[in-house]
Amino acid sequence: MKRLAFLLIILTGMIYFSGCTEKYKKEIERLNATADSLKAVGESKDAFAMEYVRSFNAIQANLDSIKQMEKIISDQTDASNPETNKLNEDNINRDINAIYQLLLKNKQIVDRLKNQLNSRGQKNSELEQMIANLSEQIRVKDLELTALKADLSRKNLQIKDLETNLEAMEALNKQKAAEIEAKINEMNTVYYITGTKKILEEKGIIISEGGLLGIGKTQKIANTPDLSLFTKADLREISALPVFSKKAELISIHPAESYQYIQGDEKQIDSLKILHPDDFWSSSRFLVMMIN
Repeated sequence: MKRLAFLLIILTGMIYFSGCTEKYKKEIERLNATADSLKAVGESKDAFAMEYVRSFNAIQANLDSIKQMEKIISDQTDASNPETNKLNEDNINRDINAIYQLLLKNKQIVDRLKNQLNSRGQKNSELEQMIANLSEQIRVKDLELTALKADLSRKNLQIKDLETNLEAMEALNKQKAAEIEAKINEMNTVYYITGTKKILEEKGIIISEGGLLGIGKTQKIANTPDLSLFTKADLREISALPVFSKKAELISIHPAESYQYIQGDEKQIDSLKILHPDDFWSSSRFLVMMIN
């Protein structure tokens, strides 16, 4: 009975989605006819069914929002009053972009449903038909939006990206997402190098300054070290660095409370552990560690 209840929830979601139109009655009838067989399905399939219900309802909610926005756009345009139309241009463009974003969400949901269904390796003609119908609705709505923009243009409204369709908008969103991800990765990129004083000086990573007659000199990072000599890393992923030396000294600046040396056997330092990554890398994105 529990699984039958899940089926009824599915049917309710589908009825809600379709608005009790003739278009989906056959699909609903076919699903209803499988109720008895679905009583024997496992818990994983119950979860799978619930995911479909949530997805269908999310798509319906987006479609309802699209209808509301389309009505708002229609109310804001009046062929007999071009001046009013001009005043509403920004709002109309904003609403059109919002509609595209909702269509994109629906497309992403449908694509996810397709992938989930394919990954199960089992045929389900009813769900496949529903997914196909959803895809068709998105395609038709995309065409309707293109027609709407053309109509608005004929009313002398400047519609941004008039030739843009859902496919182009999706590509643009992916490009923006890739740019944002690249920027985030860049912000989290750090560089580190470990070596003896001699090696670090030979590579031009550090220079010595101060002191008198070679005594009391201190080391600092060179102004323009060669980045190719460093190891590149993501600060979100690096939590420790190997040391395996009796002595270790950080030439780069890092808050003392943000790290600690982990001692090993025979008075040897095994590693440098980064306790608080954000604090540790706050002063410098370069880590230069001199060992002996």
